[in-house]
Amino acid sequence: AIANGNFKTLVKALQAADLVDALKGPGPFTVFAPTDDAFAKLPPGVIDDLLKPENKPKLIALLKYHVVAGNLTAQAIIDKKPPVRIETLD
Repeated sequence: AIANGNFKTLVKALQAADLVDALKGPGPFTVFAPTDDAFAKLPPGVIDDLLKPENKPKLIALLKYHVVAGNLTAQAIIDKKPPVRIETLD
């Protein structure tokens, strides 16, 4: 995510939530990673508020909602019959 350059806000959030090491741990993990453009569509102040230390539990829960244990490909999601339910880490 760091090398890509389109996920600076996500990386900042992962760092604030102390989740970087967890995602470096035994995996694999599938991350539904919002780009900086997606974060930019949020109302002003939302990200800054989530990054405050007192909101860390809320930030962790939000980020874990975007992570699935295992290697989940786009094709695996397409192959599921609607409605698609995927268990996230949250």
